[in-house]
Amino acid sequence: MKPAPPTEAGVVEVRSGVTVINVPPQFSGFRIATQDGLNYIDVVVSDYNSWADIFRVEVKIQGDAVNPVADVAFQQYPDNATLQPQPQFQEAVGSFLVRSLSSATYNTQPLTVPERTEMRVTFVMSPVNGKFLSVTTTDLAGLEAFAEVEYSAGFLGRLPTVSGWILGVFALGATVLLVAVRIRRDRLGE
Repeated sequence: MKPAPPTEAGVVEVRSGVTVINVPPQFSGFRIATQDGLNYIDVVVSDYNSWADIFRVEVKIQGDAVNPVADVAFQQYPDNATLQPQPQFQEAVGSFLVRSLSSATYNTQPLTVPERTEMRVTFVMSPVNGKFLSVTTTDLAGLEAFAEVEYSAGFLGRLPTVSGWILGVFALGATVLLVAVRIRRDRLGE
């Protein structure tokens, strides 16, 4: 059965329900957390038609505004024409993705609108340093949602490193200060 022509509101009636066209996916939530030395990037994305209309969610961590140091993605279908789900995580740049812990979840028995439209994709990554994190979500029609955040160095990476000689100088200075205080106390009879 052919769909009816679109109405002014951009709604097309099809055999299985109502499809909204020309409406891009959107972000419903976004969270970054560090646990057990790993970074968890949770992206909740929704599409008016259904979570099943979400084609791809991609996360890039960039060292500057141009060059990614990490590029990971979850893709629900092999292409936007083959509608047989073959979900997989991919890593185009870097080797930070922990595939065994990464996941994509949705409600299999939806009752509410958010349960019908939202998908949560969790990327679990080993520590990676960068300056920008961007998320791009694409639906089956090729429409996109894009978000980018800037963060300070180490936000998604390891703790700041301090070179050994700086630690040595600090330890020596602290030792000299403690010895000087003790000598002074001994002289004053305290």
